Amino acid sequence: MRWGRVEATGGFFLLVAWMNYWDSQGLVPMALLACTLHELGHLGMIRAVGGRVRLIRLTAVGAEMAVDRPLGYWQEGAAALAGPGVNLLLALVFCCWSWGRTFAGLNLALAIFNLIPIGSLDGGRTLYCALSLLTGPDWARRMGETLDLICAGALLGMGVLLAGTVGNITMLLAALWIIGMIFRGKSHHSPAIRTCHQGRKPVKLKVRL
Repeated sequence: MRWGRVEATGGFFLLVAWMNYWDSQGLVPMALLACTLHELGHLGMIRAVGGRVRLIRLTAVGAEMAVDRPLGYWQEGAAALAGPGVNLLLALVFCCWSWGRTFAGLNLALAIFNLIPIGSLDGGRTLYCALSLLTGPDWARRMGETLDLICAGALLGMGVLLAGTVGNITMLLAALWIIGMIFRGKSHHSPAIRTCHQGRKPVKLKVRL
């Protein structure tokens, strides 16, 4: 389904329906608001550095923004940090009131998850851009691939622990999704994504909810 420059897949609607079905505390509306503000942070920074988003695609695992022209490393790094930055700011503001602490906690969790240094997340993209500026893209890619495996293994271990002790499988599902992305070569460190910086096709900023 598409509305102007925003496109939503069937998987996105299934995810929202599944979350709403299991939501007994009314957290889904606040979580969706936190995610929306996260995306607006990315969008605002892309425009601030001179980019233009031609399409926003909502999927079951997050949002993808297709930019009309390639972004430089520092520009893409700034755009990647803008989403978690908005969430951290919201967490800092809303924690001041008792009625806003749940929303603050959701924003804090979203920011921390996206700052994990894994290639398909904001933290991984930011690290890759910084290392590319300092050492070159080849070394940055190799370091990123190593960090991907280390972080994914740590997340998988925590996911198994949480599933076995408290019955919460959210971390386990996130870890399995990340591992799947790594082994399918869809990490930000893959050559298919690196060609974006060489101007061969529009950059896709993959922002996970």
